[in-house]
Amino acid sequence: MNTIWLLALALLGYVAFTVIYRLYFHPLSKFPGPKIAAVTTLYNAYHDVVRGGQYVWVVEEMHRQYGPIVRTRPDTIHVNDHKFVETLYTQSPKMRRERFYTLLYTMQDHGSMLSTRDHDLHRRRRAALNPYFSHANVRRLEPVINDTLANLLHRMEGWAREGKPVGMNVAFRAATKDVIQAYAFGEAERCLDMEDCNAAFFDIMIPQSSFHMGTHFRSLMLFMANLPLAVMQLLVPRIAVFAGFMKELYARIDGIRDAKEDPEGKTIFHELVKSDMPLSEKTTKRLGDEAMVMLIAGTDTTASTLAAIMYHLLADPKLLGRLRKELETAIPDVNTLPTASKLDELPLLNAIIREALRLYPGATHRQDRLAPDEDLIYQRPSDGKIFTIPAGTGVGMTAPLLNRHSDVYAQPDDFLPERYLENPALQKHLFTFSKGTRQCLGMHLAYQELQTFIAGIFRKYDVYDPTKTEQDGPTLELFETTRADVAMAADCINIVQYKGSQGVRIVIRH
Repeated sequence: MNTIWLLALALLGYVAFTVIYRLYFHPLSKFPGPKIAAVTTLYNAYHDVVRGGQYVWVVEEMHRQYGPIVRTRPDTIHVNDHKFVETLYTQSPKMRRERFYTLLYTMQDHGSMLSTRDHDLHRRRRAALNPYFSHANVRRLEPVINDTLANLLHRMEGWAREGKPVGMNVAFRAATKDVIQAYAFGEAERCLDMEDCNAAFFDIMIPQSSFHMGTHFRSLMLFMANLPLAVMQLLVPRIAVFAGFMKELYARIDGIRDAKEDPEGKTIFHELVKSDMPLSEKTTKRLGDEAMVMLIAGTDTTASTLAAIMYHLLADPKLLGRLRKELETAIPDVNTLPTASKLDELPLLNAIIREALRLYPGATHRQDRLAPDEDLIYQRPSDGKIFTIPAGTGVGMTAPLLNRHSDVYAQPDDFLPERYLENPALQKHLFTFSKGTRQCLGMHLAYQELQTFIAGIFRKYDVYDPTKTEQDGPTLELFETTRADVAMAADCINIVQYKGSQGVRIVIRH
Protein backbone atom coordinates (compact mmCIF):
# COMPACT_ATOMS: atom_id res chain seq x y z
CA MET A 1 0.00 0.00 0.00
CA ASN A 2 2.84 2.37 0.87
CA THR A 3 4.42 1.71 -2.53
CA ILE A 4 1.17 2.55 -4.31
CA TRP A 5 0.85 5.77 -2.34
CA LEU A 6 4.44 6.69 -3.12
CA LEU A 7 3.87 6.08 -6.83
CA ALA A 8 0.67 8.13 -6.72
CA LEU A 9 2.42 10.99 -4.93
CA ALA A 10 5.31 10.83 -7.39
CA LEU A 11 2.89 11.00 -10.31
CA LEU A 12 1.00 13.87 -8.71
CA GLY A 13 4.26 15.69 -8.08
CA TYR A 14 5.35 15.20 -11.68
CA VAL A 15 2.05 16.53 -12.99
CA ALA A 16 2.17 19.52 -10.63
CA PHE A 17 5.76 20.28 -11.60
CA THR A 18 4.91 20.04 -15.33
CA VAL A 19 1.90 22.33 -14.97
CA ILE A 20 3.81 24.95 -12.97
CA TYR A 21 6.80 24.81 -15.33
CA ARG A 22 4.70 25.17 -18.49
CA LEU A 23 2.62 28.00 -17.07
CA TYR A 24 5.34 30.08 -15.41
CA PHE A 25 8.86 29.01 -16.42
CA HIS A 26 8.60 27.59 -19.95
CA PRO A 27 10.22 29.76 -22.68
CA LEU A 28 6.72 30.30 -24.11
CA SER A 29 5.07 31.15 -20.79
CA LYS A 30 4.79 34.87 -21.66
CA PHE A 31 2.83 34.26 -24.85
CA PRO A 32 -0.94 34.88 -24.69
CA GLY A 33 -3.42 32.04 -24.90
CA PRO A 34 -5.65 29.83 -22.74
CA LYS A 35 -3.88 28.14 -19.84
CA ILE A 36 -5.24 24.70 -20.70
CA ALA A 37 -3.58 24.85 -24.14
CA ALA A 38 -0.30 25.84 -22.47
CA VAL A 39 -0.50 22.96 -19.99
CA THR A 40 -1.35 19.94 -22.15
CA THR A 41 -1.54 18.73 -25.75
CA LEU A 42 -4.63 16.75 -24.76
CA TYR A 43 -6.67 19.93 -25.25
CA ASN A 44 -5.65 19.94 -28.92
CA ALA A 45 -6.17 16.16 -29.14
CA TYR A 46 -9.69 16.38 -27.76
CA HIS A 47 -10.81 18.92 -30.35
CA ASP A 48 -9.07 17.19 -33.28
CA VAL A 49 -9.59 13.50 -32.50
CA VAL A 50 -12.71 13.34 -30.34
CA ARG A 51 -14.60 16.30 -31.85
CA GLY A 52 -13.34 15.61 -35.35
CA GLY A 53 -10.96 18.27 -36.63
CA GLN A 54 -12.44 21.21 -34.72
CA TYR A 55 -9.25 22.67 -33.25
CA VAL A 56 -8.85 25.04 -36.20
CA TRP A 57 -12.02 26.84 -35.06
CA VAL A 58 -10.85 26.81 -31.44
CA VAL A 59 -7.62 28.48 -32.58
CA GLU A 60 -9.64 31.02 -34.56
CA GLU A 61 -11.55 31.88 -31.37
CA MET A 62 -8.24 32.17 -29.48
CA HIS A 63 -7.13 34.82 -31.96
CA ARG A 64 -10.36 36.75 -31.45
CA GLN A 65 -9.80 36.70 -27.71
CA TYR A 66 -6.02 37.00 -27.37
CA GLY A 67 -4.84 38.66 -30.59
CA PRO A 68 -2.78 37.66 -33.64
CA ILE A 69 -0.20 35.56 -31.75
CA VAL A 70 -1.27 32.78 -29.37
CA ARG A 71 0.16 29.72 -27.67
CA THR A 72 -1.94 26.81 -28.93
CA ARG A 73 0.05 23.92 -27.43
CA PRO A 74 2.69 23.73 -24.70
CA ASP A 75 5.43 23.94 -27.35
CA THR A 76 3.68 25.64 -30.27
CA ILE A 77 2.78 29.18 -31.31
CA HIS A 78 0.19 30.15 -33.91
CA VAL A 79 0.21 33.47 -35.76
CA ASN A 80 -2.69 34.89 -37.76
CA ASP A 81 -1.09 37.89 -39.44
CA HIS A 82 -0.17 38.16 -43.13
CA LYS A 83 2.77 40.42 -42.29
CA PHE A 84 4.53 37.50 -40.60
CA VAL A 85 4.30 35.14 -43.58
CA GLU A 86 7.55 36.26 -45.20
CA THR A 87 9.40 35.84 -41.90
CA LEU A 88 8.18 32.35 -41.14
CA TYR A 89 7.99 30.99 -44.69
CA THR A 90 11.06 32.68 -46.10
CA GLN A 91 12.15 31.97 -49.66
CA SER A 92 15.82 32.32 -48.74
CA PRO A 93 17.61 28.95 -48.91
CA LYS A 94 20.13 30.26 -46.38
CA MET A 95 17.48 30.71 -43.68
CA ARG A 96 16.67 27.20 -42.54
CA ARG A 97 13.06 26.25 -41.98
CA GLU A 98 12.06 22.74 -41.00
CA ARG A 99 8.73 21.04 -40.48
CA PHE A 100 7.66 20.78 -36.87
CA TYR A 101 6.85 17.32 -35.56
CA THR A 102 3.05 17.82 -35.61
CA LEU A 103 2.56 16.94 -39.29
CA LEU A 104 5.60 14.65 -39.34
CA TYR A 105 4.08 12.46 -36.63
CA THR A 106 0.87 12.26 -38.62
CA MET A 107 2.81 10.79 -41.54
CA GLN A 108 4.85 8.43 -39.32
CA ASP A 109 8.28 7.32 -40.57
CA HIS A 110 7.71 8.27 -44.16
CA GLY A 111 10.22 8.70 -46.97
CA SER A 112 8.49 11.39 -48.99
CA MET A 113 9.69 14.94 -49.49
CA LEU A 114 6.55 16.23 -47.76
CA SER A 115 7.42 14.46 -44.53
CA THR A 116 11.12 15.35 -44.57
CA ARG A 117 12.06 17.44 -41.55
CA ASP A 118 15.72 18.24 -42.20
CA HIS A 119 16.14 21.44 -44.21
CA ASP A 120 19.06 20.26 -46.36
CA LEU A 121 17.63 16.81 -47.11
CA HIS A 122 14.34 18.42 -48.04
CA ARG A 123 16.14 20.79 -50.42
CA ARG A 124 17.84 17.86 -52.17
CA ARG A 125 14.62 15.87 -52.48
CA ARG A 126 12.68 18.87 -53.71
CA ALA A 127 15.39 19.79 -56.21
CA ALA A 128 14.96 16.36 -57.80
CA LEU A 129 11.21 16.94 -58.26
CA ASN A 130 11.05 20.67 -58.99
CA PRO A 131 11.75 20.44 -62.74
CA TYR A 132 8.72 18.21 -63.34
CA PHE A 133 6.36 20.72 -61.76
CA SER A 134 7.76 23.92 -63.22
CA HIS A 135 5.31 26.10 -65.12
CA ALA A 136 6.96 25.20 -68.44
CA ASN A 137 6.88 21.43 -67.88
CA VAL A 138 3.30 21.50 -66.62
CA ARG A 139 2.36 23.26 -69.86
CA ARG A 140 3.70 20.25 -71.73
CA LEU A 141 1.05 18.18 -69.93
CA GLU A 142 -1.69 20.01 -71.82
CA PRO A 143 -2.48 16.98 -74.06
CA VAL A 144 -2.85 14.74 -70.98
CA ILE A 145 -5.11 17.22 -69.18
CA ASN A 146 -7.21 17.84 -72.29
CA ASP A 147 -7.52 14.11 -72.94
CA THR A 148 -8.75 13.66 -69.37
CA LEU A 149 -11.24 16.51 -69.84
CA ALA A 150 -12.55 14.83 -72.99
CA ASN A 151 -12.96 11.58 -71.07
CA LEU A 152 -14.80 13.37 -68.25
CA LEU A 153 -17.17 15.07 -70.72
CA HIS A 154 -17.79 11.69 -72.35
CA ARG A 155 -18.72 10.18 -68.98
CA MET A 156 -21.03 13.13 -68.29
CA GLU A 157 -22.85 12.45 -71.56
CA GLY A 158 -23.35 8.86 -70.44
CA TRP A 159 -24.64 9.92 -67.04
CA ALA A 160 -27.07 12.29 -68.77
CA ARG A 161 -28.60 9.33 -70.63
CA GLU A 162 -29.05 7.47 -67.35
CA GLY A 163 -31.08 10.40 -66.00
CA LYS A 164 -29.94 9.97 -62.39
CA PRO A 165 -28.26 12.49 -60.07
CA VAL A 166 -24.47 12.27 -60.28
CA GLY A 167 -21.97 12.79 -57.46
CA MET A 168 -19.27 14.99 -58.96
CA ASN A 169 -16.75 14.76 -56.12
CA VAL A 170 -15.79 11.22 -57.11
CA ALA A 171 -15.78 12.16 -60.79
CA PHE A 172 -13.40 15.05 -60.13
CA ARG A 173 -11.16 12.85 -57.98
CA ALA A 174 -11.04 10.32 -60.80
CA ALA A 175 -10.09 13.01 -63.32
CA THR A 176 -7.34 14.57 -61.21
CA LYS A 177 -5.90 11.17 -60.29
CA ASP A 178 -5.83 10.16 -63.95
CA VAL A 179 -3.75 13.25 -64.75
CA ILE A 180 -1.14 12.89 -62.01
CA GLN A 181 -0.95 9.11 -62.46
CA ALA A 182 -0.24 9.50 -66.18
CA TYR A 183 2.51 12.01 -65.44
CA ALA A 184 4.01 9.95 -62.65
CA PHE A 185 4.00 6.52 -64.31
CA GLY A 186 2.64 6.70 -67.83
CA GLU A 187 -0.13 4.49 -69.13
CA ALA A 188 -2.33 2.73 -66.57
CA GLU A 189 -5.98 1.89 -66.04
CA ARG A 190 -7.79 5.20 -65.75
CA CYS A 191 -10.27 5.88 -62.98
CA LEU A 192 -12.66 7.59 -65.39
CA ASP A 193 -12.80 4.38 -67.42
CA MET A 194 -14.05 2.41 -64.42
CA GLU A 195 -17.80 2.03 -63.97
CA ASP A 196 -17.72 3.61 -60.48
CA CYS A 197 -14.71 5.89 -61.17
CA ASN A 198 -12.69 3.87 -58.62
CA ALA A 199 -14.98 4.99 -55.78
CA ALA A 200 -13.73 2.31 -53.35
CA PHE A 201 -10.22 3.75 -53.48
CA PHE A 202 -11.41 7.31 -52.95
CA ASP A 203 -13.56 6.24 -50.01
CA ILE A 204 -10.47 5.37 -47.98
CA MET A 205 -8.91 8.72 -48.88
CA ILE A 206 -11.78 10.78 -47.45
CA PRO A 207 -10.23 12.85 -44.63
CA GLN A 208 -11.39 11.90 -41.14
CA SER A 209 -10.47 12.65 -37.54
CA SER A 210 -8.32 9.51 -37.31
CA PHE A 211 -5.82 11.32 -39.56
CA HIS A 212 -4.88 13.33 -36.44
CA MET A 213 -4.07 10.25 -34.37
CA GLY A 214 -0.42 10.19 -35.41
CA THR A 215 0.16 13.71 -34.11
CA HIS A 216 -1.29 13.03 -30.67
CA PHE A 217 -0.77 9.30 -30.14
CA ARG A 218 2.33 8.52 -32.17
CA SER A 219 3.44 5.43 -30.24
CA LEU A 220 0.04 3.80 -30.68
CA MET A 221 0.02 4.52 -34.41
CA LEU A 222 3.58 3.21 -34.85
CA PHE A 223 2.57 0.04 -33.01
CA MET A 224 -0.44 -0.42 -35.28
CA ALA A 225 1.61 0.31 -38.39
CA ASN A 226 3.94 -2.56 -37.50
CA LEU A 227 1.17 -5.10 -36.97
CA PRO A 228 0.81 -7.87 -39.57
CA LEU A 229 -1.43 -6.80 -42.43
CA ALA A 230 -3.97 -9.53 -41.62
CA VAL A 231 -4.37 -8.14 -38.09
CA MET A 232 -4.64 -4.58 -39.41
CA GLN A 233 -7.39 -5.64 -41.80
CA LEU A 234 -9.36 -7.08 -38.89
CA LEU A 235 -9.02 -3.82 -36.96
CA VAL A 236 -9.47 -1.49 -39.94
CA PRO A 237 -11.09 -3.38 -42.85
CA ARG A 238 -10.64 -0.49 -45.29
CA ILE A 239 -6.86 -0.71 -44.90
CA ALA A 240 -6.83 -3.57 -47.41
CA VAL A 241 -7.59 -1.15 -50.26
CA PHE A 242 -4.77 1.16 -49.20
CA ALA A 243 -2.37 -1.76 -48.74
CA GLY A 244 -3.19 -2.90 -52.26
CA PHE A 245 -2.54 0.62 -53.54
CA MET A 246 0.90 0.72 -51.88
CA LYS A 247 1.75 -2.77 -53.13
CA GLU A 248 0.93 -1.65 -56.66
CA LEU A 249 3.14 1.45 -56.31
CA TYR A 250 6.11 -0.58 -55.06
CA ALA A 251 5.60 -3.03 -57.93
CA ARG A 252 5.57 -0.16 -60.42
CA ILE A 253 8.84 1.21 -59.04
CA ASP A 254 10.45 -2.22 -59.27
CA GLY A 255 9.06 -2.67 -62.77
CA ILE A 256 10.62 0.60 -63.90
CA ARG A 257 13.93 -0.42 -62.36
CA ASP A 258 13.90 -3.76 -64.18
CA ALA A 259 12.63 -2.44 -67.53
CA LYS A 260 15.06 -2.57 -70.44
CA GLU A 261 13.32 0.17 -72.40
CA ASP A 262 11.88 3.49 -71.30
CA PRO A 263 8.30 4.40 -72.27
CA GLU A 264 7.50 7.08 -74.81
CA GLY A 265 7.32 10.49 -73.17
CA LYS A 266 8.82 11.65 -69.90
CA THR A 267 7.32 10.28 -66.69
CA ILE A 268 8.42 11.37 -63.26
CA PHE A 269 9.37 8.03 -61.76
CA HIS A 270 11.10 6.66 -64.84
CA GLU A 271 13.31 9.74 -64.69
CA LEU A 272 13.90 9.47 -60.94
CA VAL A 273 14.79 5.78 -61.03
CA LYS A 274 17.29 6.40 -63.84
CA SER A 275 18.68 9.59 -62.26
CA ASP A 276 22.04 10.06 -60.55
CA MET A 277 20.47 10.48 -57.11
CA PRO A 278 22.19 8.46 -54.37
CA LEU A 279 21.01 4.86 -54.20
CA SER A 280 19.63 5.49 -50.70
CA GLU A 281 17.24 8.01 -52.27
CA LYS A 282 16.08 5.56 -54.93
CA THR A 283 15.00 2.60 -52.84
CA THR A 284 11.63 1.11 -53.70
CA LYS A 285 10.27 2.05 -50.28
CA ARG A 286 11.29 5.71 -50.48
CA LEU A 287 10.16 6.27 -54.06
CA GLY A 288 6.94 4.40 -53.33
CA ASP A 289 6.28 6.74 -50.41
CA GLU A 290 6.98 9.72 -52.68
CA ALA A 291 4.58 8.35 -55.28
CA MET A 292 1.85 7.79 -52.69
CA VAL A 293 1.97 11.40 -51.48
CA MET A 294 2.13 12.71 -55.04
CA LEU A 295 -0.91 10.74 -56.20
CA ILE A 296 -3.05 11.50 -53.16
CA ALA A 297 -2.04 15.15 -52.77
CA GLY A 298 -2.48 15.66 -56.51
CA THR A 299 -5.99 14.24 -56.42
CA ASP A 300 -8.21 15.23 -53.52
CA THR A 301 -7.19 18.85 -53.03
CA THR A 302 -7.82 19.92 -56.62
CA ALA A 303 -10.97 17.81 -56.85
CA SER A 304 -12.52 19.50 -53.81
CA THR A 305 -11.85 22.93 -55.35
CA LEU A 306 -13.44 21.84 -58.64
CA ALA A 307 -16.55 20.73 -56.75
CA ALA A 308 -16.74 24.06 -54.92
CA ILE A 309 -16.47 26.04 -58.16
CA MET A 310 -19.16 23.91 -59.79
CA TYR A 311 -21.49 24.55 -56.86
CA HIS A 312 -21.03 28.33 -56.91
CA LEU A 313 -21.47 28.63 -60.67
CA LEU A 314 -24.66 26.56 -60.70
CA ALA A 315 -25.98 28.39 -57.63
CA ASP A 316 -25.38 31.78 -59.28
CA PRO A 317 -26.72 31.76 -62.88
CA LYS A 318 -25.70 35.40 -63.43
CA LEU A 319 -22.08 34.64 -62.58
CA LEU A 320 -22.15 31.56 -64.80
CA GLY A 321 -23.68 33.62 -67.62
CA ARG A 322 -20.80 36.09 -67.43
CA LEU A 323 -18.26 33.26 -67.43
CA ARG A 324 -19.88 31.56 -70.42
CA LYS A 325 -19.72 34.79 -72.43
CA GLU A 326 -16.02 35.03 -71.64
CA LEU A 327 -15.51 31.38 -72.62
CA GLU A 328 -17.50 31.73 -75.85
CA THR A 329 -15.23 34.57 -76.93
CA ALA A 330 -12.07 32.63 -76.09
CA ILE A 331 -13.32 29.26 -77.41
CA PRO A 332 -15.68 29.98 -80.34
CA ASP A 333 -16.09 26.30 -81.24
CA VAL A 334 -17.81 24.41 -78.41
CA ASN A 335 -16.23 21.17 -79.64
CA THR A 336 -12.69 22.55 -79.34
CA LEU A 337 -10.79 21.86 -76.14
CA PRO A 338 -9.34 24.94 -74.42
CA THR A 339 -5.66 25.85 -74.61
CA ALA A 340 -3.83 26.75 -71.41
CA SER A 341 -2.25 29.90 -72.81
CA LYS A 342 -5.66 31.22 -73.86
CA LEU A 343 -7.18 30.45 -70.45
CA ASP A 344 -4.48 32.49 -68.73
CA GLU A 345 -5.93 35.57 -70.44
CA LEU A 346 -9.48 35.18 -69.06
CA PRO A 347 -9.88 37.51 -66.05
CA LEU A 348 -13.22 36.23 -64.74
CA LEU A 349 -12.28 32.55 -65.01
CA ASN A 350 -9.09 33.14 -63.06
CA ALA A 351 -10.83 35.33 -60.49
CA ILE A 352 -13.36 32.55 -59.86
CA ILE A 353 -10.55 30.03 -59.42
CA ARG A 354 -8.62 32.25 -57.01
CA GLU A 355 -11.72 32.93 -54.94
CA ALA A 356 -12.46 29.20 -54.70
CA LEU A 357 -8.87 28.49 -53.69
CA ARG A 358 -9.16 31.20 -51.03
CA LEU A 359 -12.38 29.95 -49.45
CA TYR A 360 -11.86 26.22 -49.94
CA PRO A 361 -8.17 25.39 -49.50
CA GLY A 362 -7.54 21.70 -50.05
CA ALA A 363 -4.87 21.47 -47.34
CA THR A 364 -6.33 22.85 -44.11
CA HIS A 365 -3.82 21.72 -41.49
CA ARG A 366 -1.60 24.10 -39.55
CA GLN A 367 1.57 24.73 -41.53
CA ASP A 368 3.89 24.34 -38.54
CA ARG A 369 7.55 25.24 -39.02
CA LEU A 370 10.58 25.75 -36.83
CA ALA A 371 13.64 27.92 -37.32
CA PRO A 372 16.49 25.79 -35.90
CA ASP A 373 19.20 28.46 -36.07
CA GLU A 374 17.54 31.73 -35.10
CA ASP A 375 14.94 33.35 -32.90
CA LEU A 376 11.98 34.78 -34.79
CA ILE A 377 10.72 38.24 -33.94
CA TYR A 378 7.05 39.20 -34.12
CA GLN A 379 5.67 42.66 -33.40
CA ARG A 380 2.01 42.84 -32.47
CA PRO A 381 0.35 45.58 -34.56
CA SER A 382 -2.13 46.74 -31.91
CA ASP A 383 0.43 47.89 -29.33
CA GLY A 384 3.85 47.30 -30.89
CA LYS A 385 4.77 44.65 -28.32
CA ILE A 386 7.73 42.50 -29.38
CA PHE A 387 7.55 38.71 -29.02
CA THR A 388 10.74 36.69 -29.37
CA ILE A 389 10.01 33.13 -30.50
CA PRO A 390 12.95 30.93 -29.42
CA ALA A 391 14.85 28.95 -32.06
CA GLY A 392 13.44 25.44 -32.44
CA THR A 393 9.91 26.43 -31.41
CA GLY A 394 7.00 25.21 -33.49
CA VAL A 395 5.26 28.14 -35.19
CA GLY A 396 2.30 27.75 -37.51
CA MET A 397 -0.14 29.61 -39.71
CA THR A 398 -3.30 28.18 -41.28
CA ALA A 399 -4.85 28.73 -44.71
CA PRO A 400 -8.52 28.65 -43.60
CA LEU A 401 -7.80 31.51 -41.18
CA LEU A 402 -5.35 33.63 -43.20
CA ASN A 403 -7.49 33.32 -46.33
CA ARG A 404 -10.46 34.77 -44.44
CA HIS A 405 -8.62 37.51 -42.57
CA SER A 406 -10.79 40.63 -42.39
CA ASP A 407 -7.76 42.94 -42.51
CA VAL A 408 -7.13 41.75 -46.08
CA TYR A 409 -10.51 40.60 -47.40
CA ALA A 410 -13.77 42.54 -47.19
CA GLN A 411 -16.73 40.22 -46.52
CA PRO A 412 -14.25 37.37 -46.10
CA ASP A 413 -16.85 34.58 -45.88
CA ASP A 414 -18.60 35.53 -49.13
CA PHE A 415 -17.74 34.09 -52.54
CA LEU A 416 -16.87 37.27 -54.45
CA PRO A 417 -14.61 36.71 -57.48
CA GLU A 418 -14.95 40.42 -58.27
CA ARG A 419 -12.50 41.21 -55.47
CA TYR A 420 -9.67 39.90 -57.69
CA LEU A 421 -10.90 41.86 -60.70
CA GLU A 422 -10.98 45.06 -58.66
CA ASN A 423 -7.70 44.41 -56.84
CA PRO A 424 -5.44 41.84 -58.59
CA ALA A 425 -2.76 42.40 -55.94
CA LEU A 426 -4.89 40.40 -53.51
CA GLN A 427 -3.62 37.17 -55.03
CA LYS A 428 -0.23 37.67 -53.37
CA HIS A 429 -1.90 37.04 -49.99
CA LEU A 430 -3.33 33.66 -51.00
CA PHE A 431 -1.99 31.06 -48.57
CA THR A 432 -3.71 27.98 -50.02
CA PHE A 433 -0.46 26.55 -51.42
CA SER A 434 1.54 27.70 -48.38
CA LYS A 435 4.66 29.83 -48.93
CA GLY A 436 8.42 29.61 -48.85
CA THR A 437 10.79 26.79 -49.69
CA ARG A 438 8.16 24.18 -48.78
CA GLN A 439 5.38 25.69 -50.88
CA CYS A 440 3.10 23.19 -52.61
CA LEU A 441 5.09 21.44 -55.32
CA GLY A 442 2.10 20.87 -57.59
CA MET A 443 0.45 24.30 -57.57
CA HIS A 444 1.06 24.97 -61.29
CA LEU A 445 -0.46 21.61 -62.18
CA ALA A 446 -3.44 22.19 -59.89
CA TYR A 447 -4.09 25.60 -61.39
CA GLN A 448 -3.93 24.35 -64.98
CA GLU A 449 -6.32 21.51 -64.15
CA LEU A 450 -8.76 23.95 -62.55
CA GLN A 451 -8.63 26.24 -65.59
CA THR A 452 -9.03 23.44 -68.11
CA PHE A 453 -11.78 21.44 -66.42
CA ILE A 454 -13.91 24.45 -65.48
CA ALA A 455 -13.54 26.04 -68.92
CA GLY A 456 -14.24 22.77 -70.72
CA ILE A 457 -17.31 21.87 -68.68
CA PHE A 458 -18.96 25.28 -68.68
CA ARG A 459 -18.18 26.07 -72.29
CA LYS A 460 -20.42 23.10 -73.02
CA TYR A 461 -22.99 23.22 -70.20
CA ASP A 462 -25.26 26.01 -69.03
CA VAL A 463 -27.35 25.98 -65.86
CA TYR A 464 -30.80 24.38 -66.16
CA ASP A 465 -33.59 26.97 -66.32
CA PRO A 466 -36.87 25.53 -64.96
CA THR A 467 -38.84 28.43 -66.45
CA LYS A 468 -38.04 27.30 -70.00
CA THR A 469 -39.96 24.53 -71.72
CA GLU A 470 -36.94 23.90 -73.93
CA GLN A 471 -33.32 24.52 -72.97
CA ASP A 472 -30.83 26.12 -75.36
CA GLY A 473 -28.35 23.26 -75.03
CA PRO A 474 -26.89 20.80 -72.50
CA THR A 475 -27.50 21.85 -68.90
CA LEU A 476 -26.53 21.06 -65.32
CA GLU A 477 -28.72 21.45 -62.24
CA LEU A 478 -27.77 21.11 -58.59
CA PHE A 479 -29.50 18.21 -56.86
CA GLU A 480 -30.05 18.48 -53.09
CA THR A 481 -26.81 20.43 -52.75
CA THR A 482 -26.19 23.53 -50.64
CA ARG A 483 -23.12 25.55 -49.82
CA ALA A 484 -22.64 23.40 -46.73
CA ASP A 485 -21.72 20.55 -49.08
CA VAL A 486 -18.57 22.40 -50.16
CA ALA A 487 -17.85 24.57 -47.10
CA MET A 488 -15.18 23.57 -44.63
CA ALA A 489 -16.66 22.10 -41.45
CA ALA A 490 -13.50 20.50 -40.08
CA ASP A 491 -9.76 20.22 -40.57
CA CYS A 492 -8.65 16.62 -40.99
CA ILE A 493 -5.38 17.56 -42.72
CA ASN A 494 -7.52 18.26 -45.79
CA ILE A 495 -10.88 20.02 -46.04
CA VAL A 496 -13.90 18.16 -44.63
CA GLN A 497 -17.57 19.01 -45.04
CA TYR A 498 -20.30 18.35 -42.48
CA LYS A 499 -20.92 14.75 -41.46
CA GLY A 500 -23.42 13.17 -43.81
CA SER A 501 -22.73 15.46 -46.76
CA GLN A 502 -22.93 13.70 -50.11
CA GLY A 503 -20.91 16.38 -51.83
CA VAL A 504 -21.92 18.18 -55.01
CA ARG A 505 -24.62 16.29 -56.87
CA ILE A 506 -26.06 17.36 -60.20
CA VAL A 507 -28.59 16.35 -62.83
CA ILE A 508 -27.14 16.40 -66.35
CA ARG A 509 -29.47 17.00 -69.30
CA HIS A 510 -28.76 16.86 -73.04
